Amino acid sequence: MKDTAVDMVVVEGERHTAVLLSGEMDLLSAPSVRDRLRDLVSVRPLVIDVSGVSFFDAEGLRIVAATARRGLECGTGIALVGMRPFAEKMFRILRMDEEVPLCASAQEALWCLLPPTDEEISDWLRR
Repeated sequence: MKDTAVDMVVVEGERHTAVLLSGEMDLLSAPSVRDRLRDLVSVRPLVIDVSGVSFFDAEGLRIVAATARRGLECGTGIALVGMRPFAEKMFRILRMDEEVPLCASAQEALWCLLPPTDEEISDWLRR
């Protein structure tokens, strides 16, 4: 069996954390990814960019579900960006998209996760 890994880049924003993932979300990569995402979502909302993830197996889906549950417990949350078509189809079939927003952009994900400030609303209205 080949060795699989997920590369993770974490970028702290002003009111959220962005996580960029690449590789394969599977049984072999699950423990380190699950633990790190759980730690991150315990503190702040996560925007998780999965556009670099080439494969999700059942364990990869469980990682996302567990992270979402932890976010709910902590009052934070997660939103996914860049989901590939097959993985998106699986999320929708399993109705995971009812708990985890699948967003077209990081900006959309932030609108799903963070209550906008008055300044952000004013800026948006001026556009």
